[in-house]
Amino acid sequence: MTASALPLAPSHSRIVQLDGLRAIAVLAVFAQHALKAPLWMGVDLFFVLSGFLISGILLDRKDRGQSYFRYFYARRARRILPPYLLLMVVSSLLFGLAWAQHWYWYAFFATNIGDALNQSGHDSLNVLWSLAVEEQFYIVWPFVILLVPERLLGYVAAALIVLVPVLRAVATPWFDSFWPIYYLTPFRMDLLAAGALLAVAVRRDRQALEPFKWLAVLGFFAALAVLAWLHLHFPRFRAANTPLSNAGLYSVSLVLCTSVVVIALQSKGIVKRLLCNPVLVYIGTISYTIYLIHLSVLYVLWPLHLNRYLSAGCALAITLAYASITWFAFEKRLIFGARGKNQAHVSAHVPGHAPAQAQTHAASGGSVARAGTAPQSRA
Repeated sequence: MTASALPLAPSHSRIVQLDGLRAIAVLAVFAQHALKAPLWMGVDLFFVLSGFLISGILLDRKDRGQSYFRYFYARRARRILPPYLLLMVVSSLLFGLAWAQHWYWYAFFATNIGDALNQSGHDSLNVLWSLAVEEQFYIVWPFVILLVPERLLGYVAAALIVLVPVLRAVATPWFDSFWPIYYLTPFRMDLLAAGALLAVAVRRDRQALEPFKWLAVLGFFAALAVLAWLHLHFPRFRAANTPLSNAGLYSVSLVLCTSVVVIALQSKGIVKRLLCNPVLVYIGTISYTIYLIHLSVLYVLWPLHLNRYLSAGCALAITLAYASITWFAFEKRLIFGARGKNQAHVSAHVPGHAPAQAQTHAASGGSVARAGTAPQSRA
């Protein structure tokens, strides 16, 4: 969600379509909250993108033998902290300081743990759970990449993809609901690992995914069909909190989201033109802040009892305005320094991932409304 472009090789070629893909992901998240659309997979797409992009950034730094941890964490802090801190100020002004009772979850990027324990502030801050997952990923994964030879890194990622669904199934009896399985990083690492596996493959051979393009298309439609069938025939399947639902449902989403990323990476013609549409690229560029603020805006508008679609339209307009103001006011400069004045837009790079020349900016993450609930839903 907060990962951005990076170069794979000396050519520093960009994958602009990944910015478009981030826009689609954040709009799916917005539709989930604003319109109760069954698009909870938007956040999963951000996780796959982050695994892809962050792994590429780290592998690039490792190969160069340049500053590794300092460079990575300094750029993450500049990208992530200012909009995050501003959100906490805005939330406090709008909804009070209830979050301060559990300040430690917010201070240490552990709100996913707080949400799993039902210890959180205003519901609008529930979106921060997925940011916490990514931050926890940022703590562990750089050490994995630094210590594991690149030739073995793909096997580590593949092992996680296989083992994490088993972990979800085994852990299911530990919890009274599916939310801890959904929120906690160990149970979501397969998505991040899937992105990392793509990064390793593309790094070794830029055309490595070409033979899998049509398999990705098949995987996308098959996974979409399964999710649609479950939604229509078993709408409470996700909330069932069974080993099958917890192990299987998110693995189906993994297939869907990984396939989408492969399709985007290999896209040509009309698909590439769609993803590279300037409007989508711009929304993808500011998607991190869109993600952070959109639920707060919705919680301000919901008490007005407007028509659902009018409320969603107003919320989207206000969200885009807020994200645009913060982008041009300080985010762009913090990411690119003085060059930010001349940077037309930020787009994604090939590893050698999405969410600027060997620089990174954060894409927004998604949040998912609790199934079956109205505005009081969790993100």
